[in-house]
Amino acid sequence: MKIEPIQEAISVRADFSAGAILPRSFQWHGRSYPVQAVNGQWLDRQSDGYRLHYSVQSGDETYYIHFSSLQVQWWLDQVVLEG
Repeated sequence: MKIEPIQEAISVRADFSAGAILPRSFQWHGRSYPVQAVNGQWLDRQSDGYRLHYSVQSGDETYYIHFSSLQVQWWLDQVVLEG
């Protein structure tokens, strides 16, 4: 297993229902990655806003993404590569 730090802005398609946000896919470097499973999610409160973090599965890889309320932007934090 190899962990690659990324820290790049991404576009995310998400469903919003009953106060919950569920990422469905994201775009990174012109390629679309379908979210096949949400492995976990957590909230990081900060003095000037919050971040919604998600661990998502696309294919054999796990991606860590978050939404920043301060920047109103989604970010790809890191990818965990198999092998």
